Order: sequence, then structure tokens, then C-alpha cells
Amino acid sequence: MTTELSKRECDTVLSESGVGVLALTDGTEAYSIPESFGYDGEILYFQFVYKQDSKKIAFLETTDTATLTVYDEQPAQSVIVQGPIEPVPEADETKAATAIAENASIPTLNVYPETTPDEVRMDYYRLPPTAITGRQFNAFTSTSDDQ
Repeated sequence: MTTELSKRECDTVLSESGVGVLALTDGTEAYSIPESFGYDGEILYFQFVYKQDSKKIAFLETTDTATLTVYDEQPAQSVIVQGPIEPVPEADETKAATAIAENASIPTLNVYPETTPDEVRMDYYRLPPTAITGRQFNAFTSTSDDQ
């Protein structure tokens, strides 16, 4: 059995999680990747680190509506955020950096161990939500009538 999360409950999950699975598409193929993010109560922010031939950036350019799924097991709940992903304008980069610093789960894994810093780029992107939905999964409890 599931119950829907309120807007406030969804905001809490997004503010406390800091990492989710970002789903993109090129119109034919789907591409899902774990991503850390910041959330300022309105917009989700990402700092993407990538090489020139990045599959993630190629898919970002062809995805009209991205989906970010954030979930937790205790309690069992999930939030799905949908919307376009766009570069953060230079004037808003401080806002993006602040949101990321406040709640993103920064990975300690070097995703490009064989790459020197001058071979990668780091850019801010944002996802202004067009939809945010959430559910909590309630444990099924057995009664004597169920046995």
C-alpha cells in the first residue's frame, strides 16, 4: 500500500537526500546515471564533471524532459522530479554552488581516474521542475483474516 507525499514532504526528501538517479533520453535510448544535486526549495542544481566525448552531455542536449528519482529505504519512499535541464546562467552560478554545498552528496569517487584536470570540464546545470510527485510505501501488515 502506498500513500502520496505532500509538497512539503517531497521538499523534505529532496532537501535531505542530495543524490538521485537522473534519467535522460536521445529519443530512442534511455540513459540513467546517479547524480548528486542541490535543492533550494524550488530548483534542483547539478555540477556536471565531464570529458569532451561525454555521453551524459550528449543525452542532455537531446532530452526535453529529464526525470530525477530520489529514494530512501527508511522509511521506504521516493520522489520523482521532471522538467527540462538547462545550463545555469553565469549570474546564477553562486546560487547553484550554494544549493549544491548545502545538500548535495559529493562523491569521493574519481569518475575519470586516468584523466588530468585539464581534460575535464565542470559546468552547472539546473532542473526547474514541471512536476514533483512522491510516494511512501507502507508495510503490509497481516491480520487474522488474511491467514
